Amino acid sequence: MTVPASVGRYTVLGELGRGAMGVVLRALDPALDRAVAVKLIAPRSEPTPAGAELEARFLREARVAARISHPNVVTVYDAGREGSSLYLVMELVEGESLGARLVRGEFPSAPDALEMAAQVADALGAAHALGVVHRDIKPGNIMVTRSGRVKVADFGVAKAVGEETDLTRTGTVVGSPAYMAPEQVRGQALDGRADLFSLAVVLYELLMRRKPFPADTVTTLIYQILHEDPLANPAVSSTLGESTAAFLRRCLEKSPDRRIPDAAAFAAGARALAASLATSQAATTAPTAAIATGPVRTSRRALAVVPTVLVVVTALAVWGALAARRSHRVEVAPTSAPAVATPAQPTAVAQVPRPRPARAAAAAVKPSARPSPPPRSTPLPVAPTSAPAREPASAQPPALVAAATAPPVVEIFYCQRGVDFNVTPEQALVTVDGAPIGRADNNDHARPDRKYTFSHPGRHYVKLSAPGFRTTWVAVVVDAGAADEFTEIDTPLPQQ
Repeated sequence: MTVPASVGRYTVLGELGRGAMGVVLRALDPALDRAVAVKLIAPRSEPTPAGAELEARFLREARVAARISHPNVVTVYDAGREGSSLYLVMELVEGESLGARLVRGEFPSAPDALEMAAQVADALGAAHALGVVHRDIKPGNIMVTRSGRVKVADFGVAKAVGEETDLTRTGTVVGSPAYMAPEQVRGQALDGRADLFSLAVVLYELLMRRKPFPADTVTTLIYQILHEDPLANPAVSSTLGESTAAFLRRCLEKSPDRRIPDAAAFAAGARALAASLATSQAATTAPTAAIATGPVRTSRRALAVVPTVLVVVTALAVWGALAARRSHRVEVAPTSAPAVATPAQPTAVAQVPRPRPARAAAAAVKPSARPSPPPRSTPLPVAPTSAPAREPASAQPPALVAAATAPPVVEIFYCQRGVDFNVTPEQALVTVDGAPIGRADNNDHARPDRKYTFSHPGRHYVKLSAPGFRTTWVAVVVDAGAADEFTEIDTPLPQQ
């Protein structure tokens, strides 16, 4: 398409980009003396008697899109016809599309990706409230400003230029196939949930750095969208994290009725995950920073938030410093020393950060004549902290063992409440989080009253064992957003 000198009353200043629908131009509105973006939509290659109807529908959709007023929406100013082409005048966004960033390999962090998706969902919520379905959510239609704000462009354009989604119509496709919802591929009636599916595809791509449906041909792509689960591979869930995987699984449901219901729920879920990931990352890095830069003297308020392990390490460091002052000999205190502090030991081991004289420490262990709060020199309860380290690994629940040595899980199941067992052999002994619950045939689908219900959400480890068979581990993720209330564990145990 040749770039014209002007479009309508707008003076063309240059080209911003090209796409399947046409070209986007930088222009000047002389009436208001402001820069705008003009999308010039390419005319159909074939003349059609429905041209007048197409133009009327385009102008109608443009008027509806112009009613959407939201910080995350590219505002529509004007629309019309220029020669054989239709054009849409929009707010000029100083920035670039998310698609351009991904082409360069610039992927956001997981919390940033979730926040970007939440902002897109905010924009979709404003549009859906007015009855506008975008139909073409993809990275190329998501603009990122220089300040980092996300703005969604082209509301209503996909519907205006081709309301039906006939994939065989003269070889054209309305919308971007890789991001289409199953109902859009089938050419069915669409609502806002189709946009949410497309947004979930974008979010998956941002988090995994690849598309969930990586087909080479349109035929294969359609099959994948309609039939394949991009989260079926346990490695994907492991990479994303269980909560994020469960959220995406709900958003990518094939049936709209099982999908996340609206944009507000999508935005809330994405932001909750972003906050959780940010908190987790901060907790991971905070102890390292505290050891590297924290002062030796620590306030009592700080001790309330510093992990117990850090307190013990800091206490030992202070004790070592005090001991070095009193003598030229360096001694290593035994692990149990803090729990049985004596006057011969500096009380800094028992209390951090203000060491008290040995006289005060001795007085602290004398029985008091009247009840009173424990003096400041009372040793900190170090012993409970070290107790789990002395427990044998077999005595700890798998949920705790997983932090250091996760069991070799072969499958991951998702449910809202519980499971029933249909494993082979039926007499396999079932152990959940380290507690035996009986044999599989006593907790199977044939006895609804014997289904196993988990006491709390999160990841649980299930061990299946039977004589003559190799012990097998599976994981069950209990999440309110899972598709099924109860899921069936049908894992066969391999023979030895």
